[in-house]
Amino acid sequence: MNLPLRLFSILFLINCTVCFSAPLISDGQSVSAKYTPKNNRDSSIVVIPFAYKQSALYHAFTLQVMDSVINILLKDTAVTLSIEGYTHMDEGSDAIAYYLSLNRAIFIKDYVLGRGVDSSRIVSVKGLGKARPVYNGVNKQGIIRNCRAEVRLNYPLPPAAIVVADQDEDGIPDAVDDCPTVFGEKAFKGCPNKDAVIIPFETQQSSLNASGFKILDSVVNMMKKDPALVVAIEGHAYKTEGIRSVCDAISKDRADIVKGYLLSRYIAGTRIESVKSFGNQRPLNAGKNSREVISNSRTEIILIHH
Repeated sequence: MNLPLRLFSILFLINCTVCFSAPLISDGQSVSAKYTPKNNRDSSIVVIPFAYKQSALYHAFTLQVMDSVINILLKDTAVTLSIEGYTHMDEGSDAIAYYLSLNRAIFIKDYVLGRGVDSSRIVSVKGLGKARPVYNGVNKQGIIRNCRAEVRLNYPLPPAAIVVADQDEDGIPDAVDDCPTVFGEKAFKGCPNKDAVIIPFETQQSSLNASGFKILDSVVNMMKKDPALVVAIEGHAYKTEGIRSVCDAISKDRADIVKGYLLSRYIAGTRIESVKSFGNQRPLNAGKNSREVISNSRTEIILIHH
């Protein structure tokens, strides 16, 4: 970056309550600034210095700052411009200060128009004289800081975010969810699988507990009573149980141990159609509390009637 650009660039006006941080350069040092949205638009202010009692720009570094403003306006046609000129308290009487500040604002306007920006993009051009002496001293070029114009770039507000109703937070919009108040799966149009038997596991564990044994024994009894009944086994984990690779391993172990238990109870392997694991990709609920989180640590046995 050449020396003039390092000495002076865009400075946001520090006078408000809504914080906006950006990497700016002012007299060669990084700053963070604040601004207040006006007229329901986001805006930022660029300070353009003028020489004492002058209303024309001759300094190369100042023109480079103006050119950076022009580039923004040419790239984004939704951005508009407001220009306000100001004077230092010693630049003349109130009347002289007013006309000098107005001439500074007009000079900026003419410069912008001369670079191909349409006049409709300039919202206002005002001379405010000594109205707001917000800076002290001089900059590195010896220019009194209050000899200036302020160029306000007005950015349109971004479009409002589209809110998609999803009462059960299962990631399936209510408009296409057959069970909008019950957490479900896309494969079942937003409803839970009614043919799934849940085998619970302790968080981060893949060994069966008393509750799991009891449920599995009931599945074994059903399969022995109905020889036509077959099953599919799906292992699951929840995202809080570890990183994805850990959840993948846990869910696989859970599916395998359930399969092993059924085989140990003399259920023929041919009656187990599939054994899959889904890691943390198919939660049973939104995990809003500890009870929901625990219930996501599971294996599902899908009952299939041929």
